[in-house]
Amino acid sequence: MHPSTGVVTPAPEGDRPAAKPVPRTRQKLARPEGPLKRQARKSVGEDAAPSASKLRRAAHKEALEQAILDAARALFAERGHEAVTLREVAAAVGYSHATIYSFFADKRSLLARLSEEGAELLRDCLAGQAGPASAGAAERRLTLRRMAIAYVRWAVAHPHHYRLLCVDPALDEAAALEAYALLRTALGQLRLAAGWQDLDLATQTLWAALHGAALLETSLAREAGYPWRDFEARLDGLARLIEAGFC
Repeated sequence: MHPSTGVVTPAPEGDRPAAKPVPRTRQKLARPEGPLKRQARKSVGEDAAPSASKLRRAAHKEALEQAILDAARALFAERGHEAVTLREVAAAVGYSHATIYSFFADKRSLLARLSEEGAELLRDCLAGQAGPASAGAAERRLTLRRMAIAYVRWAVAHPHHYRLLCVDPALDEAAALEAYALLRTALGQLRLAAGWQDLDLATQTLWAALHGAALLETSLAREAGYPWRDFEARLDGLARLIEAGFC
């Protein structure tokens, strides 16, 4: 600015400040993948789609667990679970006892698994005989008959499973209660005979009859020396006795 006029005049070319240089941007180049990154990417892909080897290992593990259960069930039923060790179970499947511990923490956990298996099978058997809630009186009576016969038939067809259910019902209380509920529902849908105002008492009496028949058929009925009648005739007699007592 000139001091006398107050007019702003441009500074001489040489007095102007130099323009600031524009910073250069460096283009980032993609780095090649290292072995760790490649392995991580590979692991993600394997998790998304299990490899054939993983599937084979899983199938082998499942088959081995079932073999352990089958061997333990047979040994426990034959000699009693108290007399059998996990080392003997391992020997029966051709593995070291350390292998058993990779599946079950102790013998009680193995017993619990066997009890769970048996209780679920029995529950499913009874559920397969249950009728619709809208069924008529005759169909409801037939449902009770079918469930009673199915209970004993299942015990005879699976004696090892059934005997292990008697070891300790608390091992799988949930499945046992579901089986109880199925019997209770079958009775509750009926017009029970006089004297059965208590539905739980009726259910427990029915269960006692079925349990006694099942134990008899899986033990004493196979012994010689008793004048046993035909198995089907005994089942029919049991069913008629239950119908007469509750309906």
